[in-house]
Amino acid sequence: MSGLSRDILKWIQSLDLSYSVKNVKRDFSNGFLVAEIFSRYFPHDVPMHSYDNGMSLQKKLANWDLLQKFFMKKGVPISREMIDQVIHCKDNASIPLLETIYTCLTSKKVQNVKAKNEDELIPPFARATASSAIKESIKDTELVTTLQDENTSKNRTAELLNDHNKTLRNERILEPGRFTTTSPKKSQRVPPRPMPSEVPQGQIEFKEVQVRTIDRNVTQLRASRDVNGTMNQSSIGDSKMSEEAETKALSVKPITKQLNEIVKKCMGEGGVKGAEGSKDAIVVFLDMLLSSKDPNMEAAASLVFDTIISECDELVNAFLASPKEFWRLFALFNSVFFSPENSLAFSHGLQLFCEIGQRMTAQDPFLACGLFGDYGIPKIVPLLKTKPSKRRSLLSMMYCFCETSMHLRMIKALQDGLEDMTCFLQCVVVLMHLETSFTDDLLDLYIYYAMTGLGQQSASLRAAALSMIVIVVEQQYPLVIPMLDKLELLRDDGWWEVSAQLVRVCAAILSMLRSGETEENGAICGRVYNLTESILFSCRSPLVKKIAVSSLAPVLEEHASLKDMYRDVLLSLNERDFSAVMSTPKDQQQYMLGSSLQYMQAASPLTLLPPLMVAQTLAMKIKESELENLEPEHVYILLSVLDAPFHEEEQDAWAKILEDLELHVYVALADEELCTDIVTVIQKWVTSLGPRASKTFTTLGKSLKLIFTPEGESSSPAACQDAAMNLLGLLRQEESVKQELDTVLKSIKSDFQGTNLEGYLDQL
Repeated sequence: MSGLSRDILKWIQSLDLSYSVKNVKRDFSNGFLVAEIFSRYFPHDVPMHSYDNGMSLQKKLANWDLLQKFFMKKGVPISREMIDQVIHCKDNASIPLLETIYTCLTSKKVQNVKAKNEDELIPPFARATASSAIKESIKDTELVTTLQDENTSKNRTAELLNDHNKTLRNERILEPGRFTTTSPKKSQRVPPRPMPSEVPQGQIEFKEVQVRTIDRNVTQLRASRDVNGTMNQSSIGDSKMSEEAETKALSVKPITKQLNEIVKKCMGEGGVKGAEGSKDAIVVFLDMLLSSKDPNMEAAASLVFDTIISECDELVNAFLASPKEFWRLFALFNSVFFSPENSLAFSHGLQLFCEIGQRMTAQDPFLACGLFGDYGIPKIVPLLKTKPSKRRSLLSMMYCFCETSMHLRMIKALQDGLEDMTCFLQCVVVLMHLETSFTDDLLDLYIYYAMTGLGQQSASLRAAALSMIVIVVEQQYPLVIPMLDKLELLRDDGWWEVSAQLVRVCAAILSMLRSGETEENGAICGRVYNLTESILFSCRSPLVKKIAVSSLAPVLEEHASLKDMYRDVLLSLNERDFSAVMSTPKDQQQYMLGSSLQYMQAASPLTLLPPLMVAQTLAMKIKESELENLEPEHVYILLSVLDAPFHEEEQDAWAKILEDLELHVYVALADEELCTDIVTVIQKWVTSLGPRASKTFTTLGKSLKLIFTPEGESSSPAACQDAAMNLLGLLRQEESVKQELDTVLKSIKSDFQGTNLEGYLDQL
């Protein structure tokens, strides 16, 4: 970064670019970071998904061609010659470019301090020769672009040679003594002293080496060396603190020894076969855990890991006193994290490290965060890149090693460790969903990466970024209003998960706004209405519609304009999807997993919708699908909608639904799985409708014939017969339908001779 002024350096750092600038000459050559700088000021004119962060010449030229069109459109004073110098990584070519960009975007002048000419600082014998000057000035990439023509290349070479020769001639004029044979410097040399013909022979003496015995073992010596080396590198602390740290490190019991003792105590000396010689018991145990298929291994693993966790405080003290022990712990358990995520080894290892992280953070949050950044992140980076299904678990473990105030520091360390923007953005999405609280700086950082994700070419990344916007709405919804322009561009994205997440964003915004409060809110709600309708009317994915039915239900009461559209979406679902989204119990939320590995909650809207509308839709779906029997989901929905009493004006509609479903409802009495719940459904229906329900008793009689067959023939399960007897008892308690029910039962009494129902009917 040498050569740049302090103002420009501070400005670049304030932009928080996706890639840190380490080499000015190289990092700006492909134009990606330049495009990202301009995208901060012109987000609609410089879409980052159009730029590639590759270093090949073709990608560089493509990026700069797009930028040059933008420069011409906006009048940015950057010439093609300046761009070519940057593309070919010429010395100091990026400095005038960045100064021009800085002046153009900030309207500030760069305060440059004129530095001494670099050539004047180089001694004459070390300055460039003609060949090296040509090599430095003409890059290989220029030979296939600007200097592709042979004549142009020759002319450029001749110019460089002329400049070099001119420089030499000027030096001869300014320093003639350096180029003459009688140089004053040579004449000032001291003549050599005469050497004697014979050199006196001296006697060489060897001192006796005094060997001092030590009373410390090798482990103590290594610990002492580590402490001394660390203190020499950091140069922090006085001698007293150094002595205390050394004493503390020397007193630490090695982590391997502690774990060996725990394993032997839990499994016995004979339980860990092969733990003789130099192989540690903990290593043998972990090998057994990873390779063994013995069912008894689960109990042994639980015992060992529970014991380690119970003695976790000693381990934590060892890590805080000697950071090298923490590295040894990761080295021991590294193979555990590479095991399948549903394995015993992975689950127990993850639980152990989470416990260690929480306890270390409680004692020394700064050291815990630093140790995991130095030793932990390099270990989990390969897994974060290759095992997306493990990201949530591993990142949860990472956050156990830092408190909320240090999450920014850990995210920066993770970005430096990954060195892959796509993988990093996917990890940031997971981290945002793990947050329990947000500071202003942390929320701003997540918003920045969410907007970066929306501009990516990957559809799964765009969907994941939208899931971050949902959280931003829940935290500070005014921050999302300026993003509506960019969100509206995604309405025709085409990928179902992007559409589903966009509907969730719209629902979240509407939950925070009331359309009639202010004129501004009304305008925003109108834009969100139009965006929601355009997504749902053009989308055919049932998954998007299920998410819409679940997400929009809570806002229908405040935003009545959506009711017609909502009803159309509800009717467009098939019977299976409608039943699935409606029958999800409150305490068992349904989640959909997309390709972005982000779960989308599909909570049941059953309690938020008018019961009559739900019942009518269910009856229509059952009729359209030509089902012969009810499913458990249907019975659950009926139980829920029949809880509330019927309004007088809805009596006819409820009676029509019962007539449409009477065959399905009464036949369900013969289903051992449904018979108990369907009794409650029929009782509620008959109680609410009264005499209007008696029209269906003929079908009830046919169902009783199916359930109670004469002995010797195939009969229904006892549970179904008990449920039917219970239903008859409940219905006869309703005075409004008792007479009609008795009439139907007496007419079919002869069909039940020799059955359990015969005695009951004799009592009528």
